[in-house]
Amino acid sequence: MKKAAQKDYIKERIKSVSDHLSLFVKDQNHEALHQVRVEVKKANSLLKLLEFKNPKTKTVYFFRPIRKIFKKAGLIREAQLNLENLESFQIQDEKMKLRLQNIVQKQTKDFLSKIGDFEDQLNKSLKKTLKRIEPIKEEKGLDFYRFHLNLAAKNLKRKLLFNHLHESRKSLKVLIHLHEIPAFDQIGDLQLNWSYLDLLQDKIGKWHDLHRTELWMKKNKANKSSLKIIQTTLKEQLAEIKELKKDFEIKTMNLDETAIIQE
Repeated sequence: MKKAAQKDYIKERIKSVSDHLSLFVKDQNHEALHQVRVEVKKANSLLKLLEFKNPKTKTVYFFRPIRKIFKKAGLIREAQLNLENLESFQIQDEKMKLRLQNIVQKQTKDFLSKIGDFEDQLNKSLKKTLKRIEPIKEEKGLDFYRFHLNLAAKNLKRKLLFNHLHESRKSLKVLIHLHEIPAFDQIGDLQLNWSYLDLLQDKIGKWHDLHRTELWMKKNKANKSSLKIIQTTLKEQLAEIKELKKDFEIKTMNLDETAIIQE
């Protein structure tokens, strides 16, 4: 993958971050904030590949100020997801809901107060990051894919599944992000069942979001009946993931998408 194509991709992602930040400032639309995080993740996936190729580039290091914006947005995003989960499961606990609403309001106010600094950090970090971009040969790209596939498989096989499911999803998301880059045609020779991988990461993502809600509810001493509603769904989600992840390596290479999804 040529330097120019990589630079164009990173610049597009950061422009999108800036555009969605502007939308969030305008009307505090939480979908815009979600898209800020999505775009940062996509850019970071390419930078991880660059550091895999040559650790001395330190591209992820120079991208760190943008990652801080990602984490700040995450504080709002997580509180909002927790609130949505309580409403989705019709948990009638007004005290809990009010507490989450207050967190969203407080974190949003803090986030908006730093928008000027965020824009400055975006521009400075982008310039420094672009200077570290190097061409990527097909061989290194394929090695990176195999590394993360093996890492995902290893985490999916661990007995302490709770601690490693999210890590396996992060590896899958990195590969999916790279696969979406049109200029990344050298990876085209590595045929994977992208529908299966995307389905698996999506299931893990939904489980992880609800698991985070459960942890927040426990920390804030939610009543047992409310917790039970969440925990019942979590068990169902986890059972579905355990079934879906069976024979991960075989399903990953099996391009018969219909057979995989019907299992």
